[in-house]
Amino acid sequence: MIPPTARRRHLAFSAILAIVIGSGATGAGYAAGSEGPPPVHGPGARAVAAAEPNTPDGPEVGPPFTKKSGVWQTATTTPTLRNTVTAPSGHKTTATFEVHTTDSSGKPTATVVKLTDDNQWGVLVSSEVAAGKPASVTVPAGKLKNGVTYAVRSSGYDATSNVYESDWSPYSTFRINVPPAEKPYVTFPAPQAASGIDSLAQTPVEVTRTDPGPVTGVRGGPDAGRPCSAPDSQGRKVCIRISRTAPTPDDAAVTKKAMRQALRGADVVPWCASKPDGKDYMNRTEACLKNVGYATLIFVDADELPRFGTATFALSQQIKLYNKKSDTGTDRTEFDQQLTVVPTRIDDATEGVHLTWKASDNCKDCTSSQVQWASDDGLNTTPHWAVGEVGAPYAMTAKVQTIWNSTGKEQFDLGWSLLGSVDAGDAHAQTSLGTSGDVRVRELAPRCDDIAGGSIRTGCVFPYFKPTWTVDTNLYPAAGAYYWLMQEKLPSHPGSRKWDSLVTYLGPGNNADPDGGDWTNDDSRGIVCPTGANGFKPNPATPSGSCDEYAPASTYQSGGMPKGPNQVASGKDCAQLYTKPLTGGTWGLLAENRDGYTGPKWNERCGRASVPTDQNTGAFRDLGIKFVPQMRLLDKDGFFIGDPGFEHCKNADTVCAWKKVGGDN
Repeated sequence: MIPPTARRRHLAFSAILAIVIGSGATGAGYAAGSEGPPPVHGPGARAVAAAEPNTPDGPEVGPPFTKKSGVWQTATTTPTLRNTVTAPSGHKTTATFEVHTTDSSGKPTATVVKLTDDNQWGVLVSSEVAAGKPASVTVPAGKLKNGVTYAVRSSGYDATSNVYESDWSPYSTFRINVPPAEKPYVTFPAPQAASGIDSLAQTPVEVTRTDPGPVTGVRGGPDAGRPCSAPDSQGRKVCIRISRTAPTPDDAAVTKKAMRQALRGADVVPWCASKPDGKDYMNRTEACLKNVGYATLIFVDADELPRFGTATFALSQQIKLYNKKSDTGTDRTEFDQQLTVVPTRIDDATEGVHLTWKASDNCKDCTSSQVQWASDDGLNTTPHWAVGEVGAPYAMTAKVQTIWNSTGKEQFDLGWSLLGSVDAGDAHAQTSLGTSGDVRVRELAPRCDDIAGGSIRTGCVFPYFKPTWTVDTNLYPAAGAYYWLMQEKLPSHPGSRKWDSLVTYLGPGNNADPDGGDWTNDDSRGIVCPTGANGFKPNPATPSGSCDEYAPASTYQSGGMPKGPNQVASGKDCAQLYTKPLTGGTWGLLAENRDGYTGPKWNERCGRASVPTDQNTGAFRDLGIKFVPQMRLLDKDGFFIGDPGFEHCKNADTVCAWKKVGGDN
């Protein structure tokens, strides 16, 4: 290779020689890798006829026309080569581009890469441009290779004066790094026109009671599950035994036939009758206890032998908390409780049975009604059963209403007991039907408040039940896809019911601002999705894009929450993604690809994505307006986030494809 200074001297000599010979050429015959530019436009005019054009700088290569360590970087094998030619004449110019291979140190070799068959030299020639404007060419496909470093130089031509530049520009080196084809994590369509998803609906879950009362076979002691009365005047006693299973097959048969029929006529919890027997269920405002069991009254002599007779009743219990005015028609904060009793056996020796149900609480300021008993037809209001009165026709339900009169918030405990007597004696036995739960759990302990706000002034809920905000993935599939992926991939799985990972509501009165006062959604969002000149810029591939953060700014799990479990200094520390249309009406959720970002490592604490603005704002629009007041979420209350259109996918190891929820799939 001839040093640049030597080339300049050689080329100057060649130009002089051309003038002397009078050939009109810029030098001797051109060969690949030769010192002088090729006469791609034919023989040129003498250099003295007009001042020759000049290309003082090396070419630029792109897109994106950026350098790293002095080397142009491009992500395509069909890059654009461009350079600016100056022409003292002011005439239009063209530029000729020649590409060379490079050696191991990145220096140009003598080997020229043939870029075209349009001329014998394999060089690319630009169209004419105004003097001083960049002239450019695009390398055709199949000429350059990915992962290779090349060198390029160019030379100008005065198209009007027919004068060639007698030298090449300096070399520029460029490297081609084509990223792997973008593969979406999740695919989904454009938003559906309509949807039947109810974002507020709560599915009842099975619950195991932590204090069900003295159940036979569960607690120890000589009278465990069988408390007895004191002897009556004739030395006889009544005992009550609570069992989870039917004492006899006959009791079970009567119960199976009668209980659901009895419940349908008395329900305060409308879905309770359809649930299987032998289990307990609850949601945020309702409890259906179908595992209360059987109460058997045992009429015995003083020494408990022989047994005179027994009476057995199948029991079920329901609790209904009212969390909004439309439930009761008044502004009062109310909850109702009921016990349904189905007689399955009444022996002759008892001569009849009477029951009493007591419901108690430790509420500081509550008013409860008297317990009201009624048969299904409403004709019988006395809880008494004669011998032979068994089955659904003789079922009765006891109900009690309680009004919470206080302000602020209060959680209180409930307890229940059952008293029984037989007509054949005057002894009365009493047993517990349990409480609202162990003090460490309190699964059935209501909490009433007038804080949750919105249009719902006061109400009560079971805080033990963690509600789910269901994203409408039919209307907002891009947002739902992003949230689902974050739940699967982020180490903390925020909001995922599958991973049993709650998010906790950032509510009023949190006093979490380091400078004092409450920390707000906007405060957290300002850290993860800042605005302004140096703020977040949506990926241009996302139509009407905006910054969507996860976990939501309305939770303590937000990356912007001070001292939160996922706190970050900047949204740049979050996993970066974007959504865009693909082909055939399909959209995809992909790793961000700008500013040298190479994709999430999946050890991040939060997510940040470019999502269409209408989906970003719509997916959680009603959370604060409807969900928070109806679920009566208070500060630090936990909840889940559901993404039903994607939860059929087992994991995010392969591409998850959206499915429509409801309607025709």
